[in-house]
Amino acid sequence: MDYKAIVRALLLFLSFAYAVAFRSSNSNCPDAEREALLQFARDFNQTAAIFSSWEGNDCCKWEGVECDNRTGHVVHIDLQGRGIVGNKINPSLLRLKQLSYLDLSSNYFACIPIPQWIGSFQKLNYLSLSFSYFCGMVPTQLGNLSRLQTLDLSGNNLTLSNANWLSQLTFLLHIDMGTLFIENASNWLQALNMLPLVQDIRLQYCKFDNFPQSLPHVNFTSLSLLDLTFTSFSDHANNSEVTSSLPDWLFRITSLQYLYLSFSKFTELIPSGIGNLTSLKVLELESVDLDAGIPSSLSNLCELHMLDLTNSAINSQLDTFVESFSGCLQNSLQELDLSFTSLSGNIPDWIGNLNNLSILDLSENSLSGSIPASLGKLPKIRELSFNHNKLNGTVSESLGNLNELTSLDLSSNSLVGVLSEHHFYNLTRLDNMDLSFNSLDVNVSYNWVPPFQLTNLRMTGCKLGPKFPSWLQTQKYLNLLNLSSTGISDLVPDWFWNTMIQLSTLSLSNNDLRGVIPNLIKFGDISDLTIDLSSNHFEGPVPNFPSNTGLLDLSNNSFSGPIPYDIFQLMPMFGKLSLSMNKISGSIPLSICNTQFITVLVSNNRLSGELPNCENYTTPLLVLELSNNYFSGGIPKWLCDLPQLQYLQLRNNRLSGDLPSSLKTCKSLDILDLGGNMFTGRIPTWLGELSSLKILSLKSNKFVGEIPTELSNLTGLQILDLSDNNLSGSIPMSFGNFISMRTRLEFNMLNISLGNYEENMILDIKGREDQYGSNLLSQMTILDLSRNSLSGRIPDELTNLLGLLIFDLSSNDLTGQVPSKIGDMMQLEYLNLSRNKLSGAIPSSLSNLSFLDFLDLSYNNFSGIIPTGKQMDTFVDPKIYVGNQYLCGFQINVSCTGNEGEAEGPTIGQSSQTPTNVSENEDKNRKEILLLCLITIAGFAVGFWTITGVLLVNKGFRIWWFQYVDSLYDSLYVTFRVYFARLKKTMSKINTIDG
Repeated sequence: MDYKAIVRALLLFLSFAYAVAFRSSNSNCPDAEREALLQFARDFNQTAAIFSSWEGNDCCKWEGVECDNRTGHVVHIDLQGRGIVGNKINPSLLRLKQLSYLDLSSNYFACIPIPQWIGSFQKLNYLSLSFSYFCGMVPTQLGNLSRLQTLDLSGNNLTLSNANWLSQLTFLLHIDMGTLFIENASNWLQALNMLPLVQDIRLQYCKFDNFPQSLPHVNFTSLSLLDLTFTSFSDHANNSEVTSSLPDWLFRITSLQYLYLSFSKFTELIPSGIGNLTSLKVLELESVDLDAGIPSSLSNLCELHMLDLTNSAINSQLDTFVESFSGCLQNSLQELDLSFTSLSGNIPDWIGNLNNLSILDLSENSLSGSIPASLGKLPKIRELSFNHNKLNGTVSESLGNLNELTSLDLSSNSLVGVLSEHHFYNLTRLDNMDLSFNSLDVNVSYNWVPPFQLTNLRMTGCKLGPKFPSWLQTQKYLNLLNLSSTGISDLVPDWFWNTMIQLSTLSLSNNDLRGVIPNLIKFGDISDLTIDLSSNHFEGPVPNFPSNTGLLDLSNNSFSGPIPYDIFQLMPMFGKLSLSMNKISGSIPLSICNTQFITVLVSNNRLSGELPNCENYTTPLLVLELSNNYFSGGIPKWLCDLPQLQYLQLRNNRLSGDLPSSLKTCKSLDILDLGGNMFTGRIPTWLGELSSLKILSLKSNKFVGEIPTELSNLTGLQILDLSDNNLSGSIPMSFGNFISMRTRLEFNMLNISLGNYEENMILDIKGREDQYGSNLLSQMTILDLSRNSLSGRIPDELTNLLGLLIFDLSSNDLTGQVPSKIGDMMQLEYLNLSRNKLSGAIPSSLSNLSFLDFLDLSYNNFSGIIPTGKQMDTFVDPKIYVGNQYLCGFQINVSCTGNEGEAEGPTIGQSSQTPTNVSENEDKNRKEILLLCLITIAGFAVGFWTITGVLLVNKGFRIWWFQYVDSLYDSLYVTFRVYFARLKKTMSKINTIDG
């Protein structure tokens, strides 16, 4: 028998029994410590739910509190993220003499200073006060925490001025002072340099008054992590930010393994000294200035696993860095991110030498050429991203050798050629493939069985058709499938609808797919199912889809019959429903009243009846687009019961009546398009209260009366169309106050934000109705008041609309001259002032409108020479000026007689003559000439001697007289030439009629 073993077991049992007995006798924490915790909690008991558990005698069982198993003393307090709010911290915690761990992070302490007494915890080895809104100076008393190993003060509004106390924390391993403002940085650096054990220093988002460039002796022998992300430097004297060079001492910390410099304000990053950091494993330099390039010394980093240069402007050709990525770096590098770095040139073959590379991201650059065969030599590559470049060659079949590849993204390039089965031969682990927006032809056999099982597949714009790809039957785990615009012209087979049971996103839009879609197809269980089958030739009734459908787009197909009456009840998760451009008839089902936060788009169909009455429901619609149908009645009052409605488009229906005042509660309305209906009455003044409006169209209705000046309160308005009504009165001068029309497009900060609403809007421009998508629509600025009965002058204030693109005042009764400053509207592309009663000369400033490509001034009373030069020389079509009898110029083949600078024609407001009045006008002209001659002779006879006498004695009068005679001569000469020109034109017409 092994007596020694028995003795050891007995002693072990007795020790365990003693410990249990001792702990049982000390099960409760000391009364003084329990009372200290309660006193601490009383300052916060109204704000934090955690303190409700602080009941009973044993505080060791309280939430966030831990005690020593042997003594029962409180040693650990963790209140991180407990919702504590207060403006003081009770020093009663100082009674916890054995406290070694204190975490008050992620709470709210109302910008109070860090209590100085925290430095009195003699056994504290962990202190975190991060993100708790402390303010002021970091107390030097923290230097008394001689056992501290972790200090986290990040995420506060603190200033570190005197850092000498840091040198006393000789056991410190981890320090995080992110977001601090650090004064006297050299003092701070020297203090940290005296800590022999420190392993990681985090200074992300810190602001320095300067950054020390020299350090006589580098003592960071244990430092493995340095985080200087988002660091910046402040010049107090000039109250501005400055830059700083990376210090040389940084590259003498040979123990450094992780260096984070992303988004920092350092210059000359990656100097040649980087090659000294031979222990470096991770180097992050996202969004920094790398115009100097990548030094060749990078090849010395034999331990470097990850290099991230995302969004750093390298501005070089990638193949020039062959030396930088040679040496032992070829074997160590595992992740290389060069996305958004302005790289150009071809993808070099040396990338194939990076033997252990698992992630390569070259996306969002200007790379060109082909996908090279050398990439097939990357045996461990898992992710390849070349999307959004200018690649215009072919794809090498060698990609099919990458048996570790899980993600391949070649989207948004100009790649060409055929992808055969050899391109996918050994891609057994491929999970995500995106070939979208290329000109690739996927040519595989009908019975091909892919080696992979994809989760995500995007092939928009590639050629898959004309047959529906049968190999999709093998893909059992597809979550996302996008085959839009792939040239498929076929019936969708039944197996497809029965197989895709895992899908959460499906897009087959813009193909030539046919067939009837079955009801209630089984898709994935995700709560926001997206289905886009738009722009095909699907027919039959509108099917019901699964209840978890969030977005359904069936627009531009051939669906017919009514909308299912229970469609909104069966699919309560709708975020967007688009049935536009089909052959759907009937009415809008009442179940729409049960929807929540949705977009309903059912334009260009055959719907009729009145809009549903949802007055007893809460229907928070965001977008309602029912244009180009046959709806009648008025606008229901419930639409704005909840003011979330942003877009209301009821264009081209048969709606009538006055605009209901309930619309004025639609305070979020961005687009209101009621054009092409039969609304009557005056335009209500309360429209000026819809301050969010960007587009207002009331065209082609029966509105009467004057335009309310209150519309000028809509300062964000970019499109105002009141054309084709019965409006009268003058154009409000205050229309010159539309801020979004006054701003040139390149500075326009009020462009429409249409979010996920991508439906087109119809605009009538140049006499033609076109659809404008959300991107173009956000850049349009239009003022259209045409085809009304507006009178008076064109307000000069309208020329302040410097950002206006479309300006149409045609077919009104406007009079007077065109404002001379119209040439200041430099963005104008379309100007139509035709069919008014405008008179005077055509402003020469129109020549300044370099973007103008449409001009119509026809059927007015303009006179004089048609301006020439610059843009006006392009408008030579006589139709532009027809109906203005007294215009002349080469554009209408009418020569301008007399002085080239003078215009001939009627005075302002005078009508043009007809041939039946020629004889009367001729007699009138002769009498006027004779009368003028008699008056001149009589005046000369009477005044000659009177004036001559004064001239002989008054020198000043003589000077004035001769100047007057010169001006009178010029005036008489011009008058005679004008009248004789008229007479000549009249006689010419008489001869034409007689002939």
